[in-house]
Parts: sequence; structure tokens; C-alpha cells
Amino acid sequence: MTLKKLICAFFLVCLCSTGAFAQSLMHSIGITPSLLFGKPNDGYNNKFMLSQNCFTYFPRFNFVENENSSISIGAPVGVGFGLAKNTDGTDFGIAFAYDLPVALDYNIGFKSTPENEHYFGGYLGAGFGYYKVSVSKSSYSDFSGATYGPIARGGVRIGSAKESWRGHGVTVGFFYKKGMEKAKYNTVGCNVLVDL
Repeated sequence: MTLKKLICAFFLVCLCSTGAFAQSLMHSIGITPSLLFGKPNDGYNNKFMLSQNCFTYFPRFNFVENENSSISIGAPVGVGFGLAKNTDGTDFGIAFAYDLPVALDYNIGFKSTPENEHYFGGYLGAGFGYYKVSVSKSSYSDFSGATYGPIARGGVRIGSAKESWRGHGVTVGFFYKKGMEKAKYNTVGCNVLVDL
């Protein structure tokens, strides 16, 4: 079975196991540390690596949900600064980047719906991302580019039993993006978000 068929089958099962259509908009904010790596087409034989933290805002819309699960579409968009370098350590630059992904997730447990009363949950999903990077001029290079491609993602959500934090929680998730552009940059990272 191909990956495309497997993903389609996964979301079909999620749809069939979920009872009712709904329209709930949910929000999270936090940071996304990530590492982008690959080999730019700059005429040199050096590998490129960018590590940074993005401020992330994640609105998601549940379009199908029941008491303990939902299917949502969302956009964990981010903007941030970081350090870019080649892997032999001879070239450094300050990077500015913005991240524009779209994700389709199957959510279960805590924060799968606004009314869910569990204190633990999680999600599994896939999507597509566009990541634009500009690096300040340094001794050897002035890299500016974009990477885009499919994303695999998943994580856990933990709620708080404290009355003052009731309905809020923390999401810790991980993702991997395979670049489809000519340089085929890979991106790995995690989301650390406060669920509002």
C-alpha cells in the first residue's frame, strides 16, 4: 500500500469513527524550536543547518467531532530568529524565518473538543508546509531561500486540574517535513504550546 493510500485510509477511518459534524474554533500559542538542514545549491560543498525558535500561533477548526475525538484543520504559523551555519563551522549568519504550514489532525482526549473534560489527550496528523528563510550576509554566503513539502506530526496534550487553569493545558508535539524544492531541505522540530 502506498503512503498516499495509507494516509487516505487513516483519515477515512477517523471520519467514520466520529459521530457528528461540528464547528469549533480553538487556539494555542507558544514556541516551536526547529532544525532545518540540507545542502544549498550555492556552488560550495558545505552542508547548511539552521536552528531557531519561532513564536507560534495555532488556530484550528474542528469540522467533525464527538465527545472524545475530533478531526481538525489548522495552521500553526510561526515567525522567529535563529542561527544559520555550515556544518564545518566556518560560516555563520543570523536568520529570520516565517513558517506557514497547514495541518489536518485527528485529536483525541483533552482539547479534542472545547467541552472535553479529560486531562490527557493527543493528536496525529499530516499536512503541508512552506518555510521562508533569510540569512544575514556573512563571510562566505548570503543564503535566502524557501523550503516546502509534506509534514508528518503528532503529540500529546496535558490539562490542568487547578481551578484557575481549568480548560487550559499544554501541548507538546513533534513534526518532520521533507522538502520538495531542489535542495530538499529536511526540517525537524517540536511545538510547545499553551492551549487556550
